[in-house]
Amino acid sequence: MMVYKLLFFTIAQCIPLFIWAQMFFKKRQYHVDWRLLLSYFIFGSWFGMFGELFLFKIIDWIFHTPIWIYRTLPIHRGITSSYGPIMWGLASVYICFHKNYQLSPKKRGRLMTFVLESSFLLILELLFNFLAYFIFNDYFFYYFVPDLLHWSSFTNMPFWWAGYQIMVRYSKVMYQQEKLNVSIAIVMIIVAFAYQQ
Repeated sequence: MMVYKLLFFTIAQCIPLFIWAQMFFKKRQYHVDWRLLLSYFIFGSWFGMFGELFLFKIIDWIFHTPIWIYRTLPIHRGITSSYGPIMWGLASVYICFHKNYQLSPKKRGRLMTFVLESSFLLILELLFNFLAYFIFNDYFFYYFVPDLLHWSSFTNMPFWWAGYQIMVRYSKVMYQQEKLNVSIAIVMIIVAFAYQQ
């Protein structure tokens, strides 16, 4: 039963990407750069999980309290999820679309860029958690900080923005380097699953 829910959950997450692509490419008459999307997905599949593990340590060291806990397929004491490679891979594809396939791209100042990029990830996280709640009947991840009713939190915005920048830069560096990118991803995912706390 859980496998079917996860499959439905994954497909449902891809529907907005498909609509976005149709709207963009119909308007701009471009084609999807599948290798760029793949570069983002592969990097995000492991980077997101390790980013969570790293941030958790930093936040615990500074505040001595966690900000979130995973309730669906938790690993590493709920710091991340075994669904992480798919979840973070798809999140990275959304970042790729946001960075490279905007319907009306404009030049913006640094502050506005920070607000738009981190807000995009905030909205993406909220939608992800709402969809997960509908399918799994529980928060996918639960935020102890109550500012957004435990669905997400504004406290993450600087971290999301930093992650956004890293994903964009690294995915461009690894563009058309699929063998190296996949090799790194496989090693990192194995490490994440094999060495749990």
